[in-house]
Order: sequence, then C-alpha cells, then structure tokens
Amino acid sequence: MENTHNYILPKTNLIGIGAIKDLPNELLSWKLSKVLIVTDKNMISLGYVENVEKILKSLFISYDIFDGILHPNPTVSFVEDGLTYLNKGLNIFKRNYKLIISIGGGTNHDCAKAIATVATNGGSIINYEGYNKVTKPAIPQIAINTTAGSAAELTMFAIVVDNSRKVKMTIASPFLTPFISVNDPIFMTTMPREVTASSGIDVVSHGIEAFVSTEASPITDSLALEAISLAIEYLPRAYENGNDLEAREKMMFASIMAGMAFNNAGLGYVHSMAHQLGGFYNQTHGCYNAVLLPYVFEFNSVSIPEQRILKLCEAMGAITHNRSQAVDLIIDSIEKLRATIEIPSKLSEMGLKESDIKTLSQNAIKDICSFTNPRQGFVEDFISLFKAAF
Repeated sequence: MENTHNYILPKTNLIGIGAIKDLPNELLSWKLSKVLIVTDKNMISLGYVENVEKILKSLFISYDIFDGILHPNPTVSFVEDGLTYLNKGLNIFKRNYKLIISIGGGTNHDCAKAIATVATNGGSIINYEGYNKVTKPAIPQIAINTTAGSAAELTMFAIVVDNSRKVKMTIASPFLTPFISVNDPIFMTTMPREVTASSGIDVVSHGIEAFVSTEASPITDSLALEAISLAIEYLPRAYENGNDLEAREKMMFASIMAGMAFNNAGLGYVHSMAHQLGGFYNQTHGCYNAVLLPYVFEFNSVSIPEQRILKLCEAMGAITHNRSQAVDLIIDSIEKLRATIEIPSKLSEMGLKESDIKTLSQNAIKDICSFTNPRQGFVEDFISLFKAAF
C-alpha cells in the first residue's frame, strides 16, 4: 500500500540573528540584471527595504520597488496593480525582472507569489485558486521575513482575497515556493504588539492543525510539536517586550518549524473557517484562528488517536494519561494564551454577523484546508462551530 509524504521547502533558508548578511553570497551566482522588490510603505519607513537596496547596489543589480500593498490581507487588486507595474513600468525602459524580492510579513510574500505566478502563467490569480492549478514556474522569489507567524516566506501557499466574492482564496502549488527565505529576528523587533499576538497565535494553530492532520508524518510531527512548545513558552515574552531578542528568535524558530510542518502536512477547519471570515470582514487572520481553535479542536478530538492527544498536551506544558483530561488541558492552554496576549474571545467582537454564518460555512467546506482535517463534517457542523464561537 502506497503512503507517500512529499516534502517541499525553499532551496535555501537563511535563519538567525544577522542572517541578512549572508544574502549577498546567495545572490552572486544568480548574475542578475533586474529585480523587483514587493513591499509596503511601512517596511520602507522602518528602513528594511533600504537594507536590501544596499545589498543590491553593492552587487550592481538594478531594481524597482512596488509598494502598493496597502493593508494586511492581500487582495486581487493588489496583485493586479503589481502586475501592471511589472508589465508596463513607469519609464521607457523595458522591465525584464529575473527575480522578485518580497520584504515584510505574509501579506507581502503572498502578494509577491501571486504576481510572480501570473507573470509567467498568464490570466488572473483567480484562475489558480485550489491545488496544483499552476502549470509553469513563477518568477523566482526571495522572501525576506519580518514577522513570526504566517511562514509564507517558505510555503507553497498564497492566500489572496477576492473581494467580488468575499472569499479568501487558497492557491497551492510547489511552483509558488520561494527559492530563498530569510528569517532574521532583528527585523522582527519592531512588530507592534497586536501583530506579535496575532501572528504568534497563528504559529500555535499551524502546529496543532499540522500535528492532527490526516497527512501528518513523523517529520512534520516533530516540527509541529517543537513549534507549539516554543510558542507557548515564548509568545507571552515577545508580546510583553518586543525587544526581547531571545523571545523573538525562539518565535522565529517556532514559526519556521510550524510552517515546514503545515506546508507538507496541511491544515484543517480552523484555517478554512478563518479564511472565510477574513474574506468577509478583513480583520486579522491570527485572531480568528485564536477564537476558533478551541472549538474546532474539541470537535476534532473524537477522531484524534489518544497518543497524539497526550503528546500534544505535553507539548503545551501539561502531562496527563487521561484522554478526556488532556483535551480539556489543551483547550484551557489555548484559552489562557489567547487571554494573555489580549485577543478577543468571540467572533462577534471581530465583526461576525449571525446572518452570514450559513454562507461562510458553505464556503469553508470547499476550502482546500478542509481536506486534511482529521474529522470530516458537513455544512451543518461548520454552522455549529461558527455559532459556538460567535
């Protein structure tokens, strides 16, 4: 009986304090003539883009900057604006970009992936919603990360909002995987507390959903459990003091490991539901995850083997040999972490309208993240979960 577990990651991952200094050596062999930087104005004002500009100038690489990402949650319009910039340019010289460098968090990386994909495959990013719809390699991408949460800098996923349908599309293909990821925690010290909270709790949800996924493997298990353990310990510290470089570094590692886990094991109902909420109400993805996670975990628990529940409980800092108690301890740990980092406790506090729940549920069951959830339900189950978290 076949049972394959393909493992997909960027070719090179530069990780740790000062990792950005290794980027010039990686670029030397590319023999680049033209690069497009995809970012936002905040990254420019913080000086992070200038750091990369200096590297490109030192290597005599020409570049342009697209800073049209205006808010978290990348939209189809951002992608289209980026493609217009890429194809038409602002001057008389033809822009023949050999590389795209994204600088920022998940929104910027996902937008860059989408731009790079449509640039070589044609059409609209909407055409590629789902799994393996991309047929040609994207423009190569380097993702320089400034948050500890989405892990978009190293995954084969891009999440893009189609405002016309109020749907957060999941686009998944190995072709979307960046060639190089850069995670330097020095870039993460300026994260606002609310971003630290929402991106950090996203790490926990990635770890838990990857660990209980139907596509989990011993490789993803080890990564997911350690990511959860680190996040439970260090997220409150990073939230309390953004300049705590040890906490930032540990959260960076937690985010990377959780990303490696879910990139190859998949996710579940927490993310398929959170995606729909993001498409409707455009609030922070990680906060939706934080509220949904306890309810979805309780729903899934009947389909998760006892040993896995006990291991998950241990990773979250509690030891018990009782399955039921372990489920309660896991849920309690999630709730305590959510409260510590001051994320709302109910979806109604983040815009959810009861009248939208049926539509959200119908969309969530079709999200590709639902396919690897350990317990397969029906639209009615999604409705019940949304109402429980309301």
